[in-house]
Amino acid sequence: MRVLPAVYRSTLVPPSLHAGGLAAVLWAGDGARVSHTTAARTYGAELPGNKPHIWVPPDRAPKSELVVVHRGVVAKNDRWMREGVPLTSPARTLIDLASMLDCETLEAVAEDFFHRAVTTPMSVQRCLDASGGTGRAGSQSLRSILENRDQAPLQKRLEVKLSRLLLGAGLRPVRQFKVRVANRTSFLDFAFPALKVAVQGHGFVAHGGRMHHRDDARRLADLASVGWTIVPVTWEAATGEPDVVIDQVRSALAEAAA
Repeated sequence: MRVLPAVYRSTLVPPSLHAGGLAAVLWAGDGARVSHTTAARTYGAELPGNKPHIWVPPDRAPKSELVVVHRGVVAKNDRWMREGVPLTSPARTLIDLASMLDCETLEAVAEDFFHRAVTTPMSVQRCLDASGGTGRAGSQSLRSILENRDQAPLQKRLEVKLSRLLLGAGLRPVRQFKVRVANRTSFLDFAFPALKVAVQGHGFVAHGGRMHHRDDARRLADLASVGWTIVPVTWEAATGEPDVVIDQVRSALAEAAA
C-alpha cells in the first residue's frame, strides 16, 4: 500500500504513529527526523495530530500535503532514535512545541515529561541555551515555565490549570506537599502548610473505582483528624468558575488563620 512517494506499507501492518513517522522520514531522505507533536506523542504526550511533523536539513525542501516539513538544523545531541525511527530529543521536542502550543498546553506537556522522567528541566534549559537567544518562536514561554516552577512536577492537566489559577491570584502554595498520617502518606497538590489548608484536584489520589474512592475518603479523614482543610476542585469548576474557586480558597485560608 502506497503511503508516500516511493514509500509503501504492507497491508498486514496497521497504520500507527510509529509507522507514519517512519514513512515520513524514509520519504524525506537522509537527515530527516520526526519532530514537534509527532515526536511528543511518540514520547507519550496526549496531543492531537494527524499529519507527521519532521525536520529536514536546511538545504532540502521535500513537499507533500501528507507531511508537515520543517527546515533547519537539529544539534547532534538532539538526534535520537526510538524503535528504529530518528526523532528529536525530548528537550528539543519541547522547544519545538513552544512555537505551536498555547502556554497552558505547553506547560502540561512539559510537566508530564518531567513527572515521567522523559526529560528534566535542566536538560530543557541547556537545550534552550544552546539553541540561541530569545528570538526563537515560543522560547520565552518555555523559559517562563522553567523559571516559575518549583521542584515538584505537576502530574495532570488539572494541576497545571490550578497552578496557573492560584499563582494568578497571588497565592503561593507548595506543590505536592507530603503529609504522613496513621502510617499512610498523602501528597497534596497545593498546600499552605502553615495554615494546614490544601487545594486538591478532584478526585484526590486516584480516579475511578470504589476502592479508589474509599481510599480517598480514608485519607481525607486522616488529614482532617490532624487539622487539615481540603478544598476539592473539579476540572469544571477550575475552567468554568475560577473566581468561585479562588473565593473558596481564600475563605478557607482566612478561616484557618482566624
